[in-house]
Amino acid sequence: MIRQLSALAIFSTLAVAAAAQDAPKTDVSEPQWTYKMSGFIDPQFYMDTREVVSAREEQMLFYPAPKKLDDEGNDINAQPSNNALAITARIGMKISAPDALNAKISGYLEGDFTGATDGGINMLRLRHAYLNMRWQKSNLLLGQYWHPMVAHEVMPGTRPLNMGIPFHPYSRYVQARYTQYFGGLELSEIAAFQLDNKATGPEGGSTKYLRNSCVPELNAQLCYRTDNLLLGAMVNYVLLQPRTEVTVTNEYKTYKTDTKIGSTSVSVFGKVNVSELSIRFQGIYGDNLFEQGLMGGYIESSLQTDNKYKYSNLGTTTIWADLGRTKGVCRPGLFVGYGRNNNFGDDVDANATVFGRGFDIEYVWRVQPRVGFYPTDYLNFFGEVEYTNAAYGKRVDDGEKYHYESDYNVGNYRFIVAAVFNF
Repeated sequence: MIRQLSALAIFSTLAVAAAAQDAPKTDVSEPQWTYKMSGFIDPQFYMDTREVVSAREEQMLFYPAPKKLDDEGNDINAQPSNNALAITARIGMKISAPDALNAKISGYLEGDFTGATDGGINMLRLRHAYLNMRWQKSNLLLGQYWHPMVAHEVMPGTRPLNMGIPFHPYSRYVQARYTQYFGGLELSEIAAFQLDNKATGPEGGSTKYLRNSCVPELNAQLCYRTDNLLLGAMVNYVLLQPRTEVTVTNEYKTYKTDTKIGSTSVSVFGKVNVSELSIRFQGIYGDNLFEQGLMGGYIESSLQTDNKYKYSNLGTTTIWADLGRTKGVCRPGLFVGYGRNNNFGDDVDANATVFGRGFDIEYVWRVQPRVGFYPTDYLNFFGEVEYTNAAYGKRVDDGEKYHYESDYNVGNYRFIVAAVFNF
């Protein structure tokens, strides 16, 4: 409670400062600080036709849950449900300061009420908190911002919290992001650290697997930009150390270990604006994309004769596209996505442990039409239908190893209506 009141007090203080900035100044030549508050309130109602794999009271939907048959062959997970939430209400403050070190200085602070975990729903949590230094031909961002694999200018136009998960990455990391400008080209180098979106491993979700590797997540990306076109490509690398010790049960001994697993991902993305239409797309091919909301992870082998575990990546391929109208009172749009488990069907040691998401799924696809009504800039209404289909596999064991074979598909319809008040 104290943390929540403290956070609200900070935003209240900034709001007072924002309101006071228009007061007359005694010295007009003095550099000015400016504060601009923004945010929205967006209650959402949604209904599913079956149980889903999800987070945040099921508002962040990944894909439909697998079949769960009772003794008579009825699917227990074929259970419709509905809910309404306003936890994505958001408040932010942009702060501009006098120039320093020959750079334009600004900062941004933003929070919402989705909580850092499911147990923290309705609590204010930090979304973005960064300072920005802009020179004529370069830019330095320090703080919490979108994960480097999230091309922030190329995001789906959908309204629900999942924002295209598990096809489009969705997470925020604390980072140092340096960008250089060469005319229409932009080159960015990023070093990032986990917090809310943690890697998974032997102790569950934790930032320690990345911290123990002593290497931040690294990303490099190149973009080409014109007034109506953005094209880019990136490469991302993460190094995890899942354990610092191993215990050999039959020897009653514990040994120090520093075995690590490295994972590399690549992505291409783009945005094209044509008249009142915006076309956005992204393709990703990579390993261990769990913490970004995609399928994937890694496998930990059974303990080897050298008292070490060995690791292998679970890979994922995703592609999505979004088409939407950006002007006018009525703004229709369509999101489509496809994701595939690159290791589906591979043999796995029966004594190995899998850390990740969707390892029993061959592929997932989604079609999500929407329509938005914008009677004013500050009052909007949305309606969406989200159909997601997952192809689950059947586990086949041969004693020492197992693998998954294609078994059945299951789909879920989600119906969403939302009202948005922007300020």
